[in-house]
Amino acid sequence: MLRVGLMATMVLGGVSALGATALAQQVPTPNTDAQVNEAFREVLRSPGNLQAGQTYARLLVAAGNYEGGIAALERLLLDPAADPSIRVELGVLYYRVESYGMAEGYLRAALADPRLSNEVRKVAESLVQDIARRTAPGGFLVGSLSVGLRGQTNPTAAARSDRLMFGGAPYTRGDELRRKGGMDAFLSANAAHEWDFGTQDSATLVTTANLFANRYRNAADYNTRTTKYDPRDLVALGATTGVRFKPAPSDAPDLTVRPYLAGSELLLDGHQYMASAGVGLDVDYRLNGGATLVGATYDIRRTAFADRADIFESGAQSGYEQFLQLRGTQEVAPLQTVGLDVVLRDHNASRRYFAYRSVEARATYSVNYSSPFGGEGRLWGSSLYAGPTLRQYDGSDPLVDPSVTRRDVEWRVGAKQVVPVVDSISLVLAVEYATSDSNLPNYSYGNLIGQTSVVWNF
Repeated sequence: MLRVGLMATMVLGGVSALGATALAQQVPTPNTDAQVNEAFREVLRSPGNLQAGQTYARLLVAAGNYEGGIAALERLLLDPAADPSIRVELGVLYYRVESYGMAEGYLRAALADPRLSNEVRKVAESLVQDIARRTAPGGFLVGSLSVGLRGQTNPTAAARSDRLMFGGAPYTRGDELRRKGGMDAFLSANAAHEWDFGTQDSATLVTTANLFANRYRNAADYNTRTTKYDPRDLVALGATTGVRFKPAPSDAPDLTVRPYLAGSELLLDGHQYMASAGVGLDVDYRLNGGATLVGATYDIRRTAFADRADIFESGAQSGYEQFLQLRGTQEVAPLQTVGLDVVLRDHNASRRYFAYRSVEARATYSVNYSSPFGGEGRLWGSSLYAGPTLRQYDGSDPLVDPSVTRRDVEWRVGAKQVVPVVDSISLVLAVEYATSDSNLPNYSYGNLIGQTSVVWNF
């Protein structure tokens, strides 16, 4: 109970800080105030100047005053010569505040104007299609399905050293424990369904589901009575469902929370290995006109591991697991973002050498750009990421070394390239290197992963 209490205190503190940040962002800074006031004076001096009016509206939006920005842009439409892109801006703003009917009206009016540039027209068309999906009678469904091939130099995380520890004494491992490369085919799918209740606080039932399954070319048979050293086939399933809403739609319209129920299951070589069920809470906030996203997730579950003859003491890993994730994404330039994720995890178990606490951090840089081979429309995407995981176990394992409690430091660095093929279908190439250093040689390893997949987004 102490572990749960400590983690609960952490998440309540994190959510409180996030809420305070959200409310603070609703108050324009003195510098923003000065810019808004100067822009307003410019509008008064030149009421027919469309550029001055647009500047004033955009500053209001940047200060968090969406209603004021909308009103300022709508005033510009009184001029018959107003650029049709103003209607697109209005459509985007109404979309942001989830007034989809008004957004669609302005977007369709802009699309009917032949003066609208091709670039802005594509944005408007994309938003109209998205609004149609969000307002469909059966709710809003998005997701992706990918199939691919993956190669790894060390899929079983075999130790680097040939000298391992057993009962506190070194020994030379056998050939069956040495590193072996492997290749597998995989399928990955995820989906999210949203059902908007149409209430003032934007209450929406959000349900997510995900699946991952793979098959190794050199996988062991599915007999669970004997220990195996080859790569293992697995199937992982997970789902959450909960109502997302705005707790303060007037004071903090970009703050949302979602309490949820969650469950997952993991099959190893066709037989159940782990199942879990629990609850969680998502908190998200957008600021700076959506250029900055911050959020947090707290999740606590009961995990039950099956007793299996092919995995030593597998059932002893059962216990409560909880994690707190803090995340943020910042647009640093058009089509360029940087992100940071920090995850605190606490896994309890009936054996102290299976129980651990960990801290994981990952920084990501992503950029989208036009095809280097020319052409229109579809953007390519590249991303780089890196980050460490520090893991501290609660007690020593007498079978490995009764005098040493395990500590690991793991690093992962990787890159991903997305190449659009046709609408909604892309080719994804990815590479990752993982390396772990442990105070016990049994758990120090390296693994290079390369994969290619075809992804369908729907």
